[in-house]
Amino acid sequence: MKTGVRAIIRKIDIDSEQHSKERYEQIKKNADDEISGENEVFLTELAKRRELLKNHNEREYARLFERLDSRLNREVLTYQHILIDEIFDMAAAKLRDASDKEFSDMFYHAVKGLRGSFVLYLGELSNGRIGKSDIEKAVEENGGIEIILSGETIPKKSGFVLRDDRVEYNCLFEDLIEDKKNEQAASILKEVFGEG
Repeated sequence: MKTGVRAIIRKIDIDSEQHSKERYEQIKKNADDEISGENEVFLTELAKRRELLKNHNEREYARLFERLDSRLNREVLTYQHILIDEIFDMAAAKLRDASDKEFSDMFYHAVKGLRGSFVLYLGELSNGRIGKSDIEKAVEENGGIEIILSGETIPKKSGFVLRDDRVEYNCLFEDLIEDKKNEQAASILKEVFGEG
C-alpha cells in the first residue's frame, strides 16, 4: 500500500510538474505575446511621433529658409537701392559742379521759347551763378519774355525755378535727378542686376 501511495504521490508530482511546466509555458507565451503587442504599439506610436517630428522639422526648416531668403532678398534690394541712390547723388553733384558757362547754358535752354513774365528763384547752392547780364541776354535772345531775379533762394538746393502766375518750371537739380531716379530706377535695376 505504501508503494501504491508512493506511486500516486509520484504520479501527482509528475502531473504537477507537467502542469507547472505547461502553466509556465502558457504564462511565458502570454507575457511574450503581451510584450510583443506592447512593443508593436510602442513602435507604431514611435513611428507616428518620428513622422510628426520629421514633418514639424521640415516645416520649421522651410519657415527658417523662407525667413533667411526673405531677409537676404531685402538686404540685396536695399544694397541695390543704395547703389542707385549713390549713382543719382553723383549725377546731382556733377550738375552742382557744372561750370558757370554750363550753368548759364542750362538756364538759356530752360527759358528758350517761353513767353510772359517770370520770377527766377535760385537754389541756395547756386546763388550768384546767374546774374543780371545772363537774364538780359536770355530776354534779348527770346523776346516776349520778362525775367525778374528774386532775392529769395530755395534752401539747400541747387539750380533754379521759374514761376509765373500759372506755371512753375522746376529746374532744381536735386528734384530733376529725383524725378529721373523715380522714372528709371526699375529699368536700371533690371539692366544692372538682371531683375524683373
